[in-house]
Amino acid sequence: MTTLGSTTPRTGRRRRPMPPGHEESVQQRHPDPPIYRELLARWAADGRTLPGCGDQEWSKVAASPIWPSGPLYGG
Repeated sequence: MTTLGSTTPRTGRRRRPMPPGHEESVQQRHPDPPIYRELLARWAADGRTLPGCGDQEWSKVAASPIWPSGPLYGG
């Protein structure tokens, strides 16, 4: 039976560090596939929240006071 703490040296390929300046960039943007563009257009037509766009309803809820006030709440 083997144990998890084996002292046998590992063999195989090791990951080499990437040279500086060769990092992956999020700024490399590829055009969206047609099916994704169509889905976004349908969501926009239905008035849904779209990825990457602000959510008006959430902003309104998040900006409202924590405790309700007004005539119904005794305030």
